[in-house]
Amino acid sequence: MKVHYTGRHVELTEPLKQFTKERLDKMATYLDDIIDVHVILGVEKHRHEAEITLKTRANAFVASATTADMYASITQAIEKLDVQAHKHQGKRNDRPHESAKAGAIEE
Repeated sequence: MKVHYTGRHVELTEPLKQFTKERLDKMATYLDDIIDVHVILGVEKHRHEAEITLKTRANAFVASATTADMYASITQAIEKLDVQAHKHQGKRNDRPHESAKAGAIEE
């Protein structure tokens, strides 16, 4: 998984990168086909914004969060990605297989 970082009016420190990478690695356990991740961190006045785009082989998930703390923003954005990924996995697992549809129509 490649992780690209962009800082807007903020210096990207190694602890921020490490914190984000650790959180994203936890998502790799159930999203095994992660290709690319782009993390955009920005500061405007007192708002700390985190926007994360996660691309897999089949989909792209995007989440953003704004709080007064950068670490909290990153955590919230990753939690939103987590919800999106779990919802997608549920839809993939719940839909009937093509072979089951074909068998039902022919009978």
